[in-house]
Amino acid sequence: MNKLDFSIALREKGLGKNEMIKEMKKSGFNQSEINFYLKKSDEIYLNQLLNNKQSGQSTKSSQTFKSIILLISLGLLAAVFLGYASIGLIGLFVFWSLIKFGSFRR
Repeated sequence: MNKLDFSIALREKGLGKNEMIKEMKKSGFNQSEINFYLKKSDEIYLNQLLNNKQSGQSTKSSQTFKSIILLISLGLLAAVFLGYASIGLIGLFVFWSLIKFGSFRR
């Protein structure tokens, strides 16, 4: 494993800066290498995180679905207050169940 991969692996483990410096010193890094590889590993690790977040396009359709369901449930809630209690309450239960099911389905 080269030094850059080693520093990225330390970053992925969730180590803090001081802990990473200790591990790098144990592995034989000098001070200038430690500063360089800390900076490079931060850049690469953050780029990897950003690339992983951009690939999640399914969340937009899920948010649209939830928004539509919430608007419909607001209409059903208004129906409850206007006197259609049984229809409105059953509808609210169904739509809120759909939202709950969609929230935990990952």
